[in-house]
Amino acid sequence: MKSISVSGMHSKDRRQKSEYRIQDHVFRACFILLLLIIPAPGSWLLNAVCHAEVIDRVVAYVDDTAITLSEFREHYSLTRQTLATVTEEDVVNSMINSLLLLKEARKIRLDAPSKEEMIRDYIDIKIRAPIIIREEEIERFYREHREEFKGKEYVDVRDEIELYLTELETNRRLKQHLEELRLTAEIAVQLIPQ
Repeated sequence: MKSISVSGMHSKDRRQKSEYRIQDHVFRACFILLLLIIPAPGSWLLNAVCHAEVIDRVVAYVDDTAITLSEFREHYSLTRQTLATVTEEDVVNSMINSLLLLKEARKIRLDAPSKEEMIRDYIDIKIRAPIIIREEEIERFYREHREEFKGKEYVDVRDEIELYLTELETNRRLKQHLEELRLTAEIAVQLIPQ
């Protein structure tokens, strides 16, 4: 009877494993070579992937939110229906401003049925609510623009003037707020004007 030592068995196992590894590497190399040389029946799939058409692209982004070309085109088209002289730059800046305000609205946990309503609520709470138009300002505006009111008395137009002055101040503060938000946000515009 022949005896086999334990150390002999281990070296034989190692030799076989090494041979299997070499064969495995040779097999993989041959397989990859065949894939590169012989066109496979499904190679049309590789062609389709390599020659894919770009359907949409990013025209701008604010922090981690992108504005796609299709979103921009839709917004631009809708805006042109109401304001024919609007430029592409105006529209993309408007979209950026909306994203900035929406982000701030979410920070204070506002919730609304639509993004537009959420932005409106944010502006009402953060910008419009703190505005106080004093009675002297309303009276001064009435005196300086009396001819525009066509003989109407102060009491008849007071609320209208207050609303107008509130909107002016809201717009001024909103513009300032947006400038501050733009300073702290990462914004890039990649729109190529047409």
